[in-house]
Amino acid sequence: MSILILAIAYPAAIAVLFYLAFLRPVQQQQKRQRQELASLQVGDEVLTQGGLIATIKEVRTPEEPGPTELILDLGGLEVRAVATAIVQRLRAVAESEPVAAERTRG
Repeated sequence: MSILILAIAYPAAIAVLFYLAFLRPVQQQQKRQRQELASLQVGDEVLTQGGLIATIKEVRTPEEPGPTELILDLGGLEVRAVATAIVQRLRAVAESEPVAAERTRG
């Protein structure tokens, strides 16, 4: 009887450890990335998967299910991109405003 319990408990324990060690961290990172993409705002400075640093000029959320589209300003050149092409936010709107104010003063 105890061998049967061990035969069932051992694989179950390995499955739980596998979940905690490998799957859960990936799920948490994906959740953080989804939250980061959902919080993008006009004026944020972002890094794209292609290595381009751009400023978000417009966020277009579709009425029907589909990818969120961004209009990015690459220093005079406007490009369209899907929100999932954003790797990270470099500077948020609130952080970039004081920098712009300092530039106009000095």
